[in-house]
Amino acid sequence: MHFWRKKKRTFGAIKANDMKHPILLTLLFLLLLPGLKTRAAETIIDLTAQGYENAQDVGTVTSGEVTLKFSKSSGSNGPKYYTTGDAVRFYGGNTLSVEAGGKPIITINLTFTNGYAPTSDNFSVTPGSATLGVNTVWTGNSTKVLFFNTASKGQWRLQKIAVTTQEEPLTEVSTISDLRSLANGTKVRLILGVDNPGSIEYVENDSSTYAYVRDSTMALSFKDFLPDDAGWHTDTGGALIGSVDGEYHFRDGMPEFTHITSSIADSILCLDNWHSPTPIPVSDLSVLSGPDHRADYVVIDTASLRATDDDNYTIERDGETLEMTNRFGVSDLIPSDLQGREFTIHGILGAGGEDLHSVLYYTQIDEIIPNIILGETLYTNNATIGTYDSRTVNVHVERNLRTNTWNTLCLPFDIYEFSDIVSSSKLAAFTGYNAIDNSLEFSAVDDLEAGKPYLVFPMEDVEGITIQGADIVSGLSPVTFGPYDMVGVYEPTTLYAGDTNVLFLGENNTLYHPNVTNDLKAFRAYFKTTSDTPANICIDGVMSGITTATLDGASPDSPLYNLGGQRVGTPERLQKGVYVRAGSKVIIK
Repeated sequence: MHFWRKKKRTFGAIKANDMKHPILLTLLFLLLLPGLKTRAAETIIDLTAQGYENAQDVGTVTSGEVTLKFSKSSGSNGPKYYTTGDAVRFYGGNTLSVEAGGKPIITINLTFTNGYAPTSDNFSVTPGSATLGVNTVWTGNSTKVLFFNTASKGQWRLQKIAVTTQEEPLTEVSTISDLRSLANGTKVRLILGVDNPGSIEYVENDSSTYAYVRDSTMALSFKDFLPDDAGWHTDTGGALIGSVDGEYHFRDGMPEFTHITSSIADSILCLDNWHSPTPIPVSDLSVLSGPDHRADYVVIDTASLRATDDDNYTIERDGETLEMTNRFGVSDLIPSDLQGREFTIHGILGAGGEDLHSVLYYTQIDEIIPNIILGETLYTNNATIGTYDSRTVNVHVERNLRTNTWNTLCLPFDIYEFSDIVSSSKLAAFTGYNAIDNSLEFSAVDDLEAGKPYLVFPMEDVEGITIQGADIVSGLSPVTFGPYDMVGVYEPTTLYAGDTNVLFLGENNTLYHPNVTNDLKAFRAYFKTTSDTPANICIDGVMSGITTATLDGASPDSPLYNLGGQRVGTPERLQKGVYVRAGSKVIIK
């Protein structure tokens, strides 16, 4: 799954195929040069953007770890913000202290309004000294710096302060597995080279951005990756190459790398279209129980699902289980009826519950389409069709259709453009009854509907019908006109000798009454009627008469089958029971 958004093209966001450009190659080489482990961080406080009202007193201002404390001290008036000039007025005798949570401050840049900057006559700073002007700059190394307006009158008008601190030394690593071996809270410089890029396997977009990244060793979650710079971004299928500073935590069961947004040492490229995310195949769910694969993009094949509550499921495979949840709000629909279904499931391995056990955050779920076989002599067809009712399957129906004659046909799925699928066959539907000549009228149609009976005239012999992606319908839909019902069957169905209310289609496109008890094979159709008047079938304007004949007479040499459709031996070697020969039931006592 990809999340697409418009991106500002900057040096930080380039296409993978742009790497052929010599300038970009040179830049990338420079970025990957070994960097210093020490670093500095700059915090900028804009006093004009604090939301002060006119003439409002100004006291303590904080941003991150930096704290500014304005004080009246020995002055007659305390520091105040005025909208006239948009600045804090810093009067004679006032002081300003700057601290950064105990970290060494190495630079402070103060921006004043032109004409209201400090001069050598009214300025002092402890410790050290500063260069004065509209941009007054103090440099040194101290955990606290105090500025003092020494004048008895007059004012400075301060608008902005930029404070640079010396940060803690960094631990430098070049693989994600090395990063994940560090203690919680370790500040790190992660270096990802061209030969070991950070491949972005999935991006989660919410109130903040999480990029699930894997190099050749392990994976982790990048949290809040450069969120304030529109020119930098993460895209599923992209890559990170270069170095980036951050802090490592194993937080809430997940390996997490939080980018330090204030760092000036970052030198990492975000490349689009670097690769096609490839999930790690998992056949044994137990390997996901520990933390090693957390943040990995994985795929689980041939698994079943059990619903626990809304958007939460249990994955089951070979006796092992794994919880699954819809953390990403993916729109994939999971069927409400999960019985007997199997799936291929993609997702990021995360954590959940009070004990922070492994949980799959699914990103994609595909049902595995089952393959089924239905036979014209099988007495198990109805059970199979019922199992897969309203489901999509790949199906093969063992239904023989003879050429040069009309055949009856009833199937548990639709076939559109029937003649294109089944041997250029003609298809005709029961569409009416003519009481004048007692004729059953059939009309040519293009599509076969599930459960409805039809007549089929194939242009060549058909030994089976195979459909990929058929939607199974278990219900039968008999068609009735006048005193005649045309009824389809999915299993062999007994027609009894002498039943004048039953007709079947036989040789010469003729309707017959059965004169022996026999089974009509599956995926055919017969007629029920209350009429004792001889009937005709009108097919393409051609009429046929009605007579009485034997249905599918069986030769003693025909092979025997059990009720499951398996061929068996000779009667002398069989156990007592019911068998099938040429569509007829044979009872061995």
